[in-house]
Amino acid sequence: MTLKLLIFIIVVLSFSSCLVGDTKCCEKVGTTEISKGIYLERYRTFCAGVFGELTECYLTDTLTFRTKIGSYDEHESFQAIQNGETIEAFNFQSSLLNDTIERKTISQKELFQIHHSDKNCLVTKPLFGINSLQCDTDFYPASSYKTEQGIYHTEIQFKCGNDYKNAIFYTDSLNFCIFVGLYEPRSFENNYSYNKIGSDSFEFYRINNIRKVDTVKRQTFALSDLKKSKLFKVCK
Repeated sequence: MTLKLLIFIIVVLSFSSCLVGDTKCCEKVGTTEISKGIYLERYRTFCAGVFGELTECYLTDTLTFRTKIGSYDEHESFQAIQNGETIEAFNFQSSLLNDTIERKTISQKELFQIHHSDKNCLVTKPLFGINSLQCDTDFYPASSYKTEQGIYHTEIQFKCGNDYKNAIFYTDSLNFCIFVGLYEPRSFENNYSYNKIGSDSFEFYRINNIRKVDTVKRQTFALSDLKKSKLFKVCK
């Protein structure tokens, strides 16, 4: 066994042992009343940070019984409703779908004549929409990354009072820099993308994200059976 491989194994084992210790948690994260005197309680019982979380869900009247009716991870949500003498529990999983709202094609020759800058962003007309920036005295680079086709997606955030907007630029850092539009942080609207078409043109897209929610699990419980459980503490 080589020294490098031995060191790698030691590091992995050390990391794994730390991870096990870090996952131990139990904290109440919320309570929802689903009917008069009946509550859904949520407890986070697995805490591994970027490696995942698990939240367990309990039905209770807080006085005589408490029973687990489900759980969900960091990719899901959970809801319970009462229908007469039954409890229905649902696990939901959400995802975002890209909906292209607008598309524009620019030749490489035209693109190479565009040299926009964050320094004159206030008076520059974006490729999509209007320029609604109110000031340009308070701004900073929010993010920048190189796309698969080698073009940089760069965001400059402008702050005007309590109003935040990100100016989105695409650039190859040498031949062109184009201001494509404004994006409001955490909004599902006015996202942007591009695609190089052949060797002499580019397509730019204005995209809205649509949230899709799917039911991935459904369970039905008799309320009379749930009430047979004893009252106990989840976090001891």
